[in-house]
Amino acid sequence: MSMLSELTENNDVAMVIASAIEHALGGELILAVGLPRNEAPNQEMLPAGAARAVSAAFTSGIAGSVSIAVGESMARALEASATDEDLLTAAGNAVLEGAAKVAAIADEDVQFGRVVELPVAELSEDSSGEDQFVVYPLLDGNERVAAIVIRIAPRVDASPTNVVPHEFPNLHDTEINLGDPRPLSLLHDVEMGVTAELGRRRMTVRDLLSLTPGAVIELDRAAGSPVDVLVNGTLIARGEVVVIDEEFGIRISEIVSPDTAGVH
Repeated sequence: MSMLSELTENNDVAMVIASAIEHALGGELILAVGLPRNEAPNQEMLPAGAARAVSAAFTSGIAGSVSIAVGESMARALEASATDEDLLTAAGNAVLEGAAKVAAIADEDVQFGRVVELPVAELSEDSSGEDQFVVYPLLDGNERVAAIVIRIAPRVDASPTNVVPHEFPNLHDTEINLGDPRPLSLLHDVEMGVTAELGRRRMTVRDLLSLTPGAVIELDRAAGSPVDVLVNGTLIARGEVVVIDEEFGIRISEIVSPDTAGVH
C-alpha cells in the first residue's frame, strides 16, 4: 500500500490533530473528521473565509508538509486560548503531532522543521506538478471550521550522476612559494580603537529609565583597582588613571598576556 493510500484510508493523522486542537481550546469543542479528498485544496474543501494556515515541512526522509487551515473565527478562538495569543502557539502543537504521526506511518527516519504561519494560497502550490494531497475537513456539527492538508512530494535523488574523477597533484611533490615575508612595519599606520574601562554594571531597563542627572551608578570595581585597557575590545593591559595637563591619561602598570586576559 502506498503512503498516499494509507493516509487516505487511515484517518489516524486527522484524529491526532483534531484531538490536539480540542485540547488547545480547553475541551469546549468536539470536532468531527470529514471524508478525505485526494486533490490540492480549494475553497470548496477549506473552511469558509479561510485566511490563515499553520504548517510544518518535512526536511528529510520524505518530502512534503502537514498543515492546518482555519477561518477567522477559529483563528480567534485558538489565539484566545494561547497564553501569548499567538496562532502558532495554539495550533503549532497539533501540527507537530500530526507530522510525527505521518513520520510513524512512513516507517523511516523522517525529520520535520519548525512550525510556521503561511498564506492559505500556498497550501495548494505544487512546484513539481507531481505532489499528492490528502485534505481532511474538520467539522463542528455541519460547519467546516478547519481543514488538514497533508502534502507528499516526490523524492529528489540528490546522488550525482556522470561524475568524472579528477586527479590533483600531490602537495608533497610540489614546491610552494610563499613569497618573501612581509615586515610588520606595514601595519604601523593601521588605526585601532583604544578604550579605558573603569568598571561595569548590569541594569534592568526599569533602572536605566529611572536615571536622572546626579544619579550615582555603582560599578563592579573597588576604589583603587586598576583600569582595563582594551584594543578593539580585547584586554591588553591594566593601569591607573592620571591627569596630564588637565586631561586624563592611563599609566600602564601591567601588560596582559593572552593566557590571563580573561582573569580580573
